[in-house]
Amino acid sequence: SMIDLVFELWLREPPAATYTATFPLRPFLGADAANVDETESRAFLYTTIGDMAMVIAQNGPGITNFVTAIKTAYWNHTPMLLVTPQAANKTIGQGGFQEVEQMALFKDMVCYQEEVRDPSRIAEVLNRFIMKSRRLSAPAQINLPRDYWTQVVDIALPQMVDFERPAGGDLAIAAAAKLLSEARFPVILSGAGVVLAGAIPECAALAEKLDAPVCSNYQHNDSFPGSHRLACGPLGYNGSKAAMEIISKADVVLALGTRLNPFSTLPGYGLDYWPKSAKVIQVDINADRIGLTKPVAVGICGDAKLVARQILGKLTPTAGNAGREERKALIHKTKSAWAQQLTGMRDAGQAGPLRDAEGG
Repeated sequence: SMIDLVFELWLREPPAATYTATFPLRPFLGADAANVDETESRAFLYTTIGDMAMVIAQNGPGITNFVTAIKTAYWNHTPMLLVTPQAANKTIGQGGFQEVEQMALFKDMVCYQEEVRDPSRIAEVLNRFIMKSRRLSAPAQINLPRDYWTQVVDIALPQMVDFERPAGGDLAIAAAAKLLSEARFPVILSGAGVVLAGAIPECAALAEKLDAPVCSNYQHNDSFPGSHRLACGPLGYNGSKAAMEIISKADVVLALGTRLNPFSTLPGYGLDYWPKSAKVIQVDINADRIGLTKPVAVGICGDAKLVARQILGKLTPTAGNAGREERKALIHKTKSAWAQQLTGMRDAGQAGPLRDAEGG
């Protein structure tokens, strides 16, 4: 099943004061999942939930505690199901128990939100907001009035309909492959989309074909193995000086699975390193984020794994040959110099580097 069990369930003492009667998502629980019971007295329950996270809390003050977490998940492209119990329909607008405008509260923190209008539609709405969260790779909110939690309904569970993830348009893929094939200093910038799509092998294959150095987005060191000979480390706040120096020389940047968050390209160590004259190929599953922070030469709306695989298949036989040996030597030299500098800082007991912009 898509969801095995709720990721985090906040239950206050006494437990019955938080939830009443049958848990409404029970039809979606996996066969091996433990039951969620209103008499559970532990503060938190943590379990596996398949490939998505799910959070739920008491309406009003419990829900407001999610603001920072949900906004962080939104900007980190994290599929997450936000279940917000709402004040009962009968008292909404009358200052009912812990009444808060929960839909308005999260409207700019989720990719989709919907309030259930009838108990018989809970499964339908849940099905839809799971699909939206997966498709748009962001939190989605289902708002559920308290008086619906105790209802018993006889309904057919909807079929989960999922779509194939887009692989990018043929023209855009061809244009990207042409730019990379002709580049003298191609650089790959790997982001969260590489992790979410399971595209690390494809990213590595592209890098190896081109002998292109790979920099990682801020807080996404997991998007490329640091032990790889072409890995240069993260950009942005407290990032790798080697990565910054390397990407500054790029004539083509393949931004793979990243929205190019401004915080990820902050100047550091006195270097305003972003290559302003480079041609940028941006790949993101969300088309609204392409070209949002940096000018792009080619925008590709698609899954990082599928797009990388297609680009690799369309590179020319000579792709990466221009300046290959000089590029490999520079990567090695720059990484070695940075490693020595870090060792010196450590031995001298210096604090880590700070960013050089926005109050750093």
